Amino acid sequence: MGKMQLFLFRFPEIVALITLFFLAQPSSSGDTMIQNTSLINGQTLTSTGDLFQLGFFSLDNSSSAKGYLGIWYCNFTLQEGIVVWIANRNKSVNTSMASFNLTSDGNLILFEDDQTVWSTGTRSTGLNSAQLQLLESGNLVLKDSNSILWETFDHPSDSDTYLPGMKLGFDFQTNTSWRRVSWKNSTDPSPGDYIQMIRALPIPDLVTLKGSAKYYRSGPRNGYDGFVGHPFMTSSQGANYFVVTFVSNENETYFMANYTASPTPVLIRTMLRANGTLQRWFLDRSGKREWQLLLSTPADECDEYNRCGRNRVCTKKYVAVECQCLDGFINITENGSEVGCERNKPLNCSSNEFSKVQNVKVPDTENATPRGNMSLDDCKNLCLNDCSCMAYAVISGSYGCITWPGDLLDLRTLVDEGDDLYVRIAGELDHPRKNSTGRRILFIVISIAAALLFLCAIFIYRRRTKATRPRRKRLAKTFDHTDQHEIRGTESLLFDLEAIRIATDNFSDRNKLGEGGFGPVYKGTLENGEHVAVKRLSRSSGQGLDELKNEVFLVAKLRHRNLVRLLGCCLESEEKLLVYNYLANTSLDKFLFDNSKRKHLDWARRFKIIEGISRGLLYLHEDSPLKIIHRDLKASNILLDANMDPKISDFGLAKLFDADQTQGNTKRIAGTFGYMAPEYGIHGLFSVKSDVYSYGVLVLEILIGRKNSGYQGSEYPIELVTHVVWRHWTQGSVFQVIDQDLIEQCQTQQILRCIHIGLLCVQDDPIQRPTMANVVLMLNNHFVGLPTPLAPAFLSNCNTTIESNGVPRRENSSRRKGILMKISENNVSISTLEPR
Repeated sequence: MGKMQLFLFRFPEIVALITLFFLAQPSSSGDTMIQNTSLINGQTLTSTGDLFQLGFFSLDNSSSAKGYLGIWYCNFTLQEGIVVWIANRNKSVNTSMASFNLTSDGNLILFEDDQTVWSTGTRSTGLNSAQLQLLESGNLVLKDSNSILWETFDHPSDSDTYLPGMKLGFDFQTNTSWRRVSWKNSTDPSPGDYIQMIRALPIPDLVTLKGSAKYYRSGPRNGYDGFVGHPFMTSSQGANYFVVTFVSNENETYFMANYTASPTPVLIRTMLRANGTLQRWFLDRSGKREWQLLLSTPADECDEYNRCGRNRVCTKKYVAVECQCLDGFINITENGSEVGCERNKPLNCSSNEFSKVQNVKVPDTENATPRGNMSLDDCKNLCLNDCSCMAYAVISGSYGCITWPGDLLDLRTLVDEGDDLYVRIAGELDHPRKNSTGRRILFIVISIAAALLFLCAIFIYRRRTKATRPRRKRLAKTFDHTDQHEIRGTESLLFDLEAIRIATDNFSDRNKLGEGGFGPVYKGTLENGEHVAVKRLSRSSGQGLDELKNEVFLVAKLRHRNLVRLLGCCLESEEKLLVYNYLANTSLDKFLFDNSKRKHLDWARRFKIIEGISRGLLYLHEDSPLKIIHRDLKASNILLDANMDPKISDFGLAKLFDADQTQGNTKRIAGTFGYMAPEYGIHGLFSVKSDVYSYGVLVLEILIGRKNSGYQGSEYPIELVTHVVWRHWTQGSVFQVIDQDLIEQCQTQQILRCIHIGLLCVQDDPIQRPTMANVVLMLNNHFVGLPTPLAPAFLSNCNTTIESNGVPRRENSSRRKGILMKISENNVSISTLEPR
């Protein structure tokens, strides 16, 4: 056989070898692949802004060659939550034997050895024009000269992650949905048990399914930034950088969020975790590259679908879930368990009364009917004219009037959000008609009862008027003449000693909540059933008439959700009693400085406490009728209600300022070491910035979970901010001292910001410290820049005297005279309730 014959005989093999040679060439470059090129292990495509990469990776961080082909964020460790798309999530490959190829006919194929593991199944219509590009959005797009052949954003079920620009919804033309499917676990990305999708109904809901059962439901669209139980973003979280789109027509229904600018200074991603939790993460690209958790649903037990059963409302309390029947309904049980509520009397078509349920995520809309935009009255009339209508609501900016037939499912209360639901109840028209004689008898009985009540009211009024006169005299004898003009405004605050004795069982030890330097505190129950806390000032207490007057005359005039409520006082038989609203969750220090209870203070609660204290102080300094300096802000003076909302208490040492007054001076120092601003402790100078200093110390305590240190030796108190936080802040190791339970909650950016704000508040120079208005702004707007903090103040000792010429002079403890120190010890507090 000649050479030419041999060449012709071997020509097909030579062509095949040449083809395989080109297919195997690692010809990837930048963000694009062209036809007849491939990627192998160790090679990647990178988007133009270096935000995303495509390539092979392993999830178990082992030496195993098993891995996946996918897309992840550049410059982040490959782990669950950073990988945003996987081609072969159902089957791992041996990455040393795998290749990712764009063929000559425009098909994407993932090979393991000679086996096809995954393919798009596409074919280009143009000659040699197909190319694959990884966009800066994270979308992997296969296109030719005529059209887009395939893209990852159109196949989101290959991912558990939602990125801006993706659709979430339903395509009616192809009968397919854009949805998210969870991983099985953190090292197995194969499809798990949970699916997130838009339920394509007349009223679309964002739902999470576990198998085919509902696990979480967002509620209807709120008309502007998402769904009522699942908002997309708030302004403080970068909403200005996003636009939210909702499209619903005969072809498709979908929800999509997208960036408003490119490149964007912020990033956002949402992932459906293997346990069914939906998490939204946010990253500020101008700061440290750390993801911040913004939203997690289900947020609590009430977010679980239909947690309380039919016709019940779920409300999350601090330690438990409360399920309540709607008005007109009673509990029903099956097999010994409560499963919901049913009507206490049947409805008929003439029932025309409605019970209003405020601020709720409205019931499941699967069987509801959208009626269009109309007024509340028109919606009510429409429901009245429909015998099957059991409830209605008007949701502004969304579907307008909505009506529900049958049972109402998955109702929960929301705080400062939600809609009002009107539930049809059996009214007067549903009662059997009474004859005229019965009506006359009922009228006579009611008239007699009203007359008796009127006579009783006159009798009680006269008795109280008599009792008030001696109390007014007792109050006048207690306070000096300069206070007499205040007495008339406090008469309504006076309690009878006998009533308090009855309420506290004669100050029984059984009702004793605790004891501080001022005296004991007792829990009491008034005649009307209201629970109160009674502070009984002992004769040996350092707090006397001045402090009591402050409490009565100042606090009684203040009304704010973050201030404790004083109910009144009693000044009989040499007793000095203060009566407060009872708060079930004690004072902050009982949680913060107890290793077991501190675990109840997750980051969300701690931030709520930090923010609530700041708003309470802002009210005292700028927004209340009186300008007040507290002077004794500390953890034991922060009370917590049943919802863990903070209440500032103990105004016995507070000072009242004139509207234009900025600073005061005193020789009677009052407060608590460790929280006391140095200019006040040394020179007796106090202002709103004195409270700001105390607030800063308190913020750092909340973040670290440790008391402000006491004394070392006899002179030098070691202050937390000076010797611990500041040192670690300057060394870049501040996370070493933060409560480790907080570190695990992935809120490092917000925690660092709070530490920064705390250090700004405890700076040595009062002028450099922010006002509380600035603190509130900095806490709630992450895009407000923070100045660099200067070294914090250090109150080295308090052995200081103010001379007649105003110059401070150091003295030893035996010679201290000029300033009268009235210090509240930091270790004195009440074991169960601190109503100060």
